[in-house]
Amino acid sequence: MTQTRKKRLLWALCLAALALFAAAMVWLHYQQLCATGRGEDPYTSDLGQHLYFAQSGLIYSATSLLIGPAYAAGGKLGIALLLAVFHLAAVAVFAWGLKAALPEWSLPARLLASFVVNLAQAVYIPRGGYWYQGTVTGTIYHNTTYIMLAPFALLAVLWFYRAWQGIDGRIDLRTWLIYTAFLTAATAFKANLIFAFAPALLVLLIADFIRTRAKNIGNEVLMGCSVFPGVGLCILEANVLFTEEGSGLRLIFTTEFDRHALLWGVFNEAALLGLLRSLPFVAAVALLLRWPAFGSFRYKFSLFLFAVAMAEALLLVEGGDRLYHANLWWGPFICFWVLWLESVGIFLKQALAKPKSASTVLCGMALGWHIISGVCYLVRLMQGVSYNVPIMTYHIGF
Repeated sequence: MTQTRKKRLLWALCLAALALFAAAMVWLHYQQLCATGRGEDPYTSDLGQHLYFAQSGLIYSATSLLIGPAYAAGGKLGIALLLAVFHLAAVAVFAWGLKAALPEWSLPARLLASFVVNLAQAVYIPRGGYWYQGTVTGTIYHNTTYIMLAPFALLAVLWFYRAWQGIDGRIDLRTWLIYTAFLTAATAFKANLIFAFAPALLVLLIADFIRTRAKNIGNEVLMGCSVFPGVGLCILEANVLFTEEGSGLRLIFTTEFDRHALLWGVFNEAALLGLLRSLPFVAAVALLLRWPAFGSFRYKFSLFLFAVAMAEALLLVEGGDRLYHANLWWGPFICFWVLWLESVGIFLKQALAKPKSASTVLCGMALGWHIISGVCYLVRLMQGVSYNVPIMTYHIGF
């Protein structure tokens, strides 16, 4: 088979897979909206609620500015099509992010890899708690704002890497502006990325200040200013969302709550098992492929970013009626997706090397476990099962 024919076949396979995925997302989101409209939502999605907010004038996210016109133009199908576009955009951006690790791979090959690895969910284990409840994953099917956040969040981080390359010399102003614009746009859809990104960047800038003995202050100030537009948006969003007395962010240790009703964290068995089931692949890469992993600035930053998001989610809660919404956990979700990109890139790069090590094989088995579990989860979801799919029972004795 000639090289040209192979490339055409790869493109055909890639486009067929993406078209099937897009059709599945349109069908799923349309069914979610229809179920919400009937007052019975087996999918337990947020789409209907977010549409209601947009129609009632509660504008706290750029999502409201898009789904309102989409619904006016095409009804429920219009919103479903819009969300499918964002799902495809997330796959495309992830594929672009893989280019740094796999520069020799063609675009259709990277798109296929991106599509497959982003089907992954927390691994299935018998009697392991809810399939989704308490887990951390980068691919979400039920939350409108997260679906729209995902491509912009990853674009922001990828352009940050580009801007940071000039930290010891001259930061390219055009690159900095693009990075800042994507970070601001991501915050406009959902504030969780910048909640973790701003503190992580601050630590990075302090470390650079110490390393250079204040000789790089101009570049450090410029990089620090990139978060100001997003922080301004966070203040505007907070003024819309936290209007009731007692609402706002607070330390979890100062708040009374039912630990079994808090579905994320380490406060009940299902949530703890969910966290453990989320991490086999990224943990395998960190432990077994640690030398290539920790030799990469991108990997180290993504791991630190995820750690900051996890710390915030574990230590902070929203007060008032929003206490059990667990909205701080969207930070670990989106930051996990950034870490997922770097972990997948490192694994695939090592998998292409010869000879293959036992560590790489074990990482591949963990990744396959995630992907198979994710496909099974998506099939169940499309059958009308809630995204909180029970795995038998989570009571296993502790």
